[in-house]
Amino acid sequence: MKTKVETSCLVTLPDKVVITSSYHSRKDRKKKGKKKRHYNKWRVCCEETVQEFTSSTLINNVVQDPLTGRIYVGAVNAIYQLDSSLNQERKVETGPKRDSHLCTPPIVSCTDAKMTNNANKLLLVHPSNGSLIVCGSLFKGICSLLNLSNIEQQIYYSDSKGEKTYVASSEEAVSVVGVMSTFTQSENKFEVFVVGKGYGIYDNTKLISTRILQDYDEWVVFENIVEASAVQATPFIQKYMHNFRYSFKEGGFIYFLFTRTRGGASNKHFTFISRLCENDTHYYSYIELQLSCGPSNMYNKAQAAFIASPGEELVQNLNASGRYGTVDSQDKVLFVVSSTDEEKPHSGLCMYPLSSVNGRMKDIASSCYTSFGKYGSKVAVEAPYETFSSVLCSNKIHKETLERYPCGADFLTSPLASTEDFALSAPAVHNSSDLLTAVAVAVETRHTVAFLGSSSGKVYGLHLSDTPVVCRNVSGPSSGDAVNKHLFFTTNSSHLYITAGKKISMVPVEECHLMTDCRSCMALKDPYCGWCVLEGRCTRKSDCRRAEEENQWLWGPRQQCLEQ
Repeated sequence: MKTKVETSCLVTLPDKVVITSSYHSRKDRKKKGKKKRHYNKWRVCCEETVQEFTSSTLINNVVQDPLTGRIYVGAVNAIYQLDSSLNQERKVETGPKRDSHLCTPPIVSCTDAKMTNNANKLLLVHPSNGSLIVCGSLFKGICSLLNLSNIEQQIYYSDSKGEKTYVASSEEAVSVVGVMSTFTQSENKFEVFVVGKGYGIYDNTKLISTRILQDYDEWVVFENIVEASAVQATPFIQKYMHNFRYSFKEGGFIYFLFTRTRGGASNKHFTFISRLCENDTHYYSYIELQLSCGPSNMYNKAQAAFIASPGEELVQNLNASGRYGTVDSQDKVLFVVSSTDEEKPHSGLCMYPLSSVNGRMKDIASSCYTSFGKYGSKVAVEAPYETFSSVLCSNKIHKETLERYPCGADFLTSPLASTEDFALSAPAVHNSSDLLTAVAVAVETRHTVAFLGSSSGKVYGLHLSDTPVVCRNVSGPSSGDAVNKHLFFTTNSSHLYITAGKKISMVPVEECHLMTDCRSCMALKDPYCGWCVLEGRCTRKSDCRRAEEENQWLWGPRQQCLEQ
């Protein structure tokens, strides 16, 4: 579909009159006979600010190939291949096709089959063999492999391998997330992807599954190669109403962020993060930790998350709070936007250093194996999905054994989960009366900026200082649809990709050039923008030639503009 380019021009005249105008494309500009004038004494700031791609149907997933910068879009009935500027390169139609929940693929003589839309459920870049993993809602959630360079070339597809290859879900409301990984069997290392999936009444019951990407021995492509009953048992999945929101890999572990109930009469959701050792081929290391956000866990339902390294300023603030132990700039922090359970929910942003998450998980396991599941006076451990007897935890495992088996073993109880009293709590550093649906985090110089998207289609930047402040409103898609949780940056971090409804927008992370004098530049309080004294313009620090010299790039509450 057509890529739209909006150009904003700001001209400052000698008598301080400001003229602004906007054009939608070079073609329109030419048609209207408008020309960009050049003035010797006037500052003319013209820059392409927004580029958009529009799909013909709702966009479900968006991923980026970090090597090429290409963007892949999973939409209803279509997969798109775009360049990094959102120009369409290729398109593959994936539906509608004849299907039925009541029939097993291949759909040949199924009398219940009818033309059915194919929503994209999972999209992953598989870089080692140059393929794109595409899983849709048709045919019990089976997947295919497409060529990363040309998605019109199908590398693998089969609808006749049976239930063992059903990966995603056929139901629109069921969330699916995944992450690339490796799996070692008999000294052979295989590329796999690990999937977290909620429950659909027509789906398989695998909460977590490891899917192989090649035929090996008796395994076939996309088959689940780990059978761990603890997280793949029929009785509990529907009862706990899992909603997976995010997955990532870090430090030898695979993490899943999701919400679920506690399995009782209440349907209240809680946010959990679970962790597996990447080299754990039996899921013995599987453990869940509740994450609480805001006072009394006010924001109990995670909507979206982003993992990133914090800037120096944020590291200092985290350490000064005394809440998270010692955090350094090499650590990763999980940024989570969560909401209340109300009909018109409001939201909060909470931060969880991964070192704190891992430390709390270690405490949970240790208390189960050495202290009957208690940490101090509190019960810290519970069985998340099965009714264990009172001997769930013991005090018979030596700490040396735990150090020897950091990824669990068949003689250690698994899976484990934190009790509500032992949840990892964090204050909400930002509150919104809107429903926050997306978050992406970047570091500029020593500052950390969180870009937040909402259900009303708004996107804004939040400077995570000791008193977080909104530093910029971002021009996203104009549709007014909710911002998709897949919010991320270009490979050089200069632009942000925003998806809402059928549109993706590529917008700059800053528009410093729109401020034409020092006072207005400094008034932004935007970590991206400071006054470049020698050049007399508002710029990023990296764009100011002598920024490292004292008083040559002005930013912050302690620096002031020079009086004329």
